[in-house]
Amino acid sequence: MTTSTFTIRKRDEIELQIQSLLESLGEGRVDGVAYDTAWTARLALRYPSYGFDQSLEWLRRHQYPDGTWGGSLIHYHDRYISTLAAIVALQEALKEGGGHPRDARRVKRGEDALWKLVGKLGRDDSDTVGFPILSTSLSEEAARLGLDVPQAPVRYASAYKKKVEALLNQPQRDWRNTTLIFSLEALRSGLRANDIVLEKNNSVAVSPSATCGYLLDNSHRASLEYLTAAIAKNSLGGTPALAPIDIFETAWSIYHLAMVGAINRHHPDVIRVLDQLWNNWSKDFGVATASHFPVTDIDDTAAAFIVLTWAGYPVSADVFLYYELEDHFCCYHGETNPSLSAHVRLLKALELCKDHPSYSRWVEKSVAFLQRLDENGSFWWDKWHCSPYYVNSTAISTLYPLDRVLSHSRLKWIIRTQNDDGGWGYYGESTSEETAYCLNALLWWNQNVGHIESSKLDSAANFLKFRINDNEFAPLWIGKSLYTPHFPVMSAILSTLYSYLSGG
Repeated sequence: MTTSTFTIRKRDEIELQIQSLLESLGEGRVDGVAYDTAWTARLALRYPSYGFDQSLEWLRRHQYPDGTWGGSLIHYHDRYISTLAAIVALQEALKEGGGHPRDARRVKRGEDALWKLVGKLGRDDSDTVGFPILSTSLSEEAARLGLDVPQAPVRYASAYKKKVEALLNQPQRDWRNTTLIFSLEALRSGLRANDIVLEKNNSVAVSPSATCGYLLDNSHRASLEYLTAAIAKNSLGGTPALAPIDIFETAWSIYHLAMVGAINRHHPDVIRVLDQLWNNWSKDFGVATASHFPVTDIDDTAAAFIVLTWAGYPVSADVFLYYELEDHFCCYHGETNPSLSAHVRLLKALELCKDHPSYSRWVEKSVAFLQRLDENGSFWWDKWHCSPYYVNSTAISTLYPLDRVLSHSRLKWIIRTQNDDGGWGYYGESTSEETAYCLNALLWWNQNVGHIESSKLDSAANFLKFRINDNEFAPLWIGKSLYTPHFPVMSAILSTLYSYLSGG
């Protein structure tokens, strides 16, 4: 077989996988995680006819040899909060007579593991979402169950306290106006009978764990049905971290594929999901991460703006005014710390509206923000993804016309940190997701700026090719625990291989 024939066949295979992805896009697939599974396990005895006992079995099968639960790569906040939630669930089952004889040993190993993890939390650049209130609440529950667990040190505790107090002091409380609703399980003791918490799909902010927290104290049949449906959709077992993530999934997946020319805007499945995106678009606020998530954000809004503009929908950049602050842009209003990747995504969106009257001010403000946070001259971290390769690879093409020093320094860091197997992985093990981001950045540079050694490109592409049929990915995205948004990750991998095989 000639090299060209091999390339054509491989590209055909990639195109078939892209077509399959497009057909499924919009379902909102997120793989199961220990944290949310622990919360559904706590419903097993309260609602015995709904199959939640399977969540208890899942926890029993997924404890690591070191006693922890969580993602396959060690992010300490993820392992800590997942392990704490799991031992609370198992200890509660033991106390209520629904435990397994070996659960006491599982709980003891998890308890011991927390004391080893607590001193390492400072090594993570970013906490998991809601960690101050979630870890505190779960530690209090653990103590009531007779467990001896450490009190975790937390960042942004005072900021969270102010947000919680401001919400609870409102006479009429619509929790859907604040991102705190996503962590309702930690605040459920403060709920009043007339508080507004449920979305139209009967979830609490598309969060299974928050919905479980609500159901521990409130019987609601439709919310139980939401949970069972969310679990049933996950073929790998466990409870997903979010359900669904249809907006995020669509915007990111189409973005990856469209930027390398792998899809046509007139394709029926592309039209289908973009119409869904457009139907959720607000000219004043943009979009949220899901059609049933109550709070919009600039990250999903910028991604949606890019793909809707690409497809010819009449979106206006005026929407970004809502997120503009004095010296940066917020991802969510009222957030405790800003997002780097949101600024990079915004800059990418602004490339499409250079005639907007605020264009120069917005670009200058965003670049200045990124420059201020360039603490080591090589790479940034971001609060939505535990791997720095995510934000830095995206920044290379975006920043090149605006700040070549920043762009080139990110490129150098990526080139110098490629692993011997051809891939990239910040946590010591190469992953397909991180490799896709890095290879995509190198391909862009090779095509548009300067030469990249072909051996580096080829070895990275080979790493991805050998794993193209993988159906599980190491969770790297930061929610209340680490999770995998399946189709955005898959689209990043497929689009990168498509670009490589197309000579990009």
